[in-house]
Amino acid sequence: MDLQWDRLGKALQAARLALKPKLKQDELAVELGVGRSVIQLIEGGHQYTKPTPTIRAFARRVGWTEDSVDRVLAGGAPSLADEPAPSAPEISGLPGRVQYELRQDGELVDTVVIRLPGGGSAVVIVKDQPGATPEQQQQNLDAWLQAQARLQALDYSETGHAQADRKNS
Repeated sequence: MDLQWDRLGKALQAARLALKPKLKQDELAVELGVGRSVIQLIEGGHQYTKPTPTIRAFARRVGWTEDSVDRVLAGGAPSLADEPAPSAPEISGLPGRVQYELRQDGELVDTVVIRLPGGGSAVVIVKDQPGATPEQQQQNLDAWLQAQARLQALDYSETGHAQADRKNS
């Protein structure tokens, strides 16, 4: 069966433009954590091997149900979700990619603030994927604990640049 990518692109574009207030391509790109050219490719009917996570996120953002992308590709019409996905409030000063990740579903695993030598800080937020199994949650926690130990072992004392702390190696 031939998938109708051009039809999907036009339908997504029409749905985006129908939002009130209108959502510009560059604004959507920031929300989804991609470049504007990705939105242009999708709306232009670029043929993918299968619907991408970005296409599905685009569809959710314009208020479509989860199965709408597949329905439109097969020649059907999209279904609207009971409530369109709201635009999450902007968290002042955070890049769009970070805002997008913070808005995604998934259990919070941990957070940490790492102080930097010039008085700044790095903030790490660790989340599981939505619907993660207990085994996946444990894998994510174990991987994070290893990464956290490495981050905290960085030594800025002599050069001001991050270096692995050789005393603990």
